[in-house]
Amino acid sequence: MPAFIPITIYLNDRSMLVASIPDAAKALQQPWPFMDKPSRLEAIRMIEECLAGHCTQQAALDAFKAAASEQGLL
Repeated sequence: MPAFIPITIYLNDRSMLVASIPDAAKALQQPWPFMDKPSRLEAIRMIEECLAGHCTQQAALDAFKAAASEQGLL
């Protein structure tokens, strides 16, 4: 899968570089401050849809960024 412009998120006092959809999937598996927030759950769904070929990388990335932003992780 082509990479996108990397973003850095901060989880558990550590930085994590997210440079691909698989990186975003890995980041979503980590403990987030609010695991059940709808935006995080939507990001998980969108990443899974993208990996299955059912949505664009940009749509999945946008959902991921929205979830990370809402939780103050960017």
